[in-house]
Amino acid sequence: MSTTPARYVENIRFDLAGALLDQNHTATQAATLAGFPSYESMRWIFARKLSISPAAYQRRFGTTRRAQADEGPSRR
Repeated sequence: MSTTPARYVENIRFDLAGALLDQNHTATQAATLAGFPSYESMRWIFARKLSISPAAYQRRFGTTRRAQADEGPSRR
């Protein structure tokens, strides 16, 4: 299966943005760090690929928040 150079770059940026969201970066930070021209362009890609927004992705799949929830309240 072949892909265009633009689609290849889009896929790399999408994967990187997902990883950044998993690390608890804000959606705007993830868009910038992943190389998207704007948050809106990242949101459009997430909607096309996953049918959810980056914020919804982070709530659903963010590993940092899930790990914190699994730990329960701190006992300091």
